[in-house]
Amino acid sequence: MRTTIQVFFLGAALGVAPLSLQAGCEPSGPTQGAAADSGASPDSDGSAPSKSDGGTGGNKDLSQGGGTADLAGSANPEADPKLQGITALHNQARATVNPAPATAVPPLAWSTTVAAAAQLVANSCMFSHSGNGYGENIYASAGSGVTPSVVVKSWTMEASNYNYAANTCISGKTCGHYTQVVWRGSQRLGCAQKTCTTGSPFPGFPTWDFWVCDYDPPGNSGGRPY
Repeated sequence: MRTTIQVFFLGAALGVAPLSLQAGCEPSGPTQGAAADSGASPDSDGSAPSKSDGGTGGNKDLSQGGGTADLAGSANPEADPKLQGITALHNQARATVNPAPATAVPPLAWSTTVAAAAQLVANSCMFSHSGNGYGENIYASAGSGVTPSVVVKSWTMEASNYNYAANTCISGKTCGHYTQVVWRGSQRLGCAQKTCTTGSPFPGFPTWDFWVCDYDPPGNSGGRPY
């Protein structure tokens, strides 16, 4: 496993995109190029300072099956208003993968069980992977303008870093967050967010927002994502 951290200072005051920080951790999905991660650009829309670390996975399957925990038919199944639309954004990415597979990548169903696990991680206010057995993408920000679209974009923008034919990330780039989002074998999604006042990964910015999405079964467990 490889972890990298990059910091970008974009402004001087909180709420004016003061910095962006990203860390990547990719266990056994697409392999990396020869170089370690050398940098990732801040969001092109100038969004809030952010940090993203995700794409974890493994062979442990915590599948919950069907039942009331899976809300595939709801347009916005997320109970937290701040999270509304995050499932649809994931499924938009899954529906538009390139190259397109012969059989479409199925949509994720929102799971209240998985969301509860993600909330426990967010409540910890510790920017690190939980190791709770689910696949996991995490994101942190200190500033304004964070929405589900910003969070999911920070992961899916890595599509340009992924070489499907070779099943590798471009040398020096990260793509494991993206491959987890579009991992065919993942069926259920649960996300959470928390405004934290401890454990900030941004020096000088004690208040920060922590976003977590967990995936069941976990992706990045070997081979191509679809």
